[in-house]
Amino acid sequence: MRILVIDDDPCVCEVVARYLQADRHSVVLAANGKEGLKKFCKGGFDLVITDRAMPTVSGDQVAAEIKRLSPATPVILLTGFGEIMEFADCLPPVVDLIVSKPLTLDEFRNTIGRLMRRVAKRNAKRNRKKA
Repeated sequence: MRILVIDDDPCVCEVVARYLQADRHSVVLAANGKEGLKKFCKGGFDLVITDRAMPTVSGDQVAAEIKRLSPATPVILLTGFGEIMEFADCLPPVVDLIVSKPLTLDEFRNTIGRLMRRVAKRNAKRNRKKA
């Protein structure tokens, strides 16, 4: 897959990129929400992973704009508050899944796999309805 990773922490970007590249994904990095949206608009992403707490343009805002531009593009919110958000059932409607920081490679792989299977099922269902 071609994946856009947006995070204002360069260390997080590097770790996430290495995890994804280890599974042979193509990764494009963005250092903030504004840069991420510019790169997204150039097209061709199968998945977007964004930090939530970023200056100027938050991850929630990034996700909302991505869903406005491309509703079928899955968005993962990467945040240090993921467990709290899940416990409080605070998943923003424009986000497909939340991943908590810090993350492990296995957890990350499982999350991406689960999300992409769900997206594939949703797309297959849409295609059956169109036929």
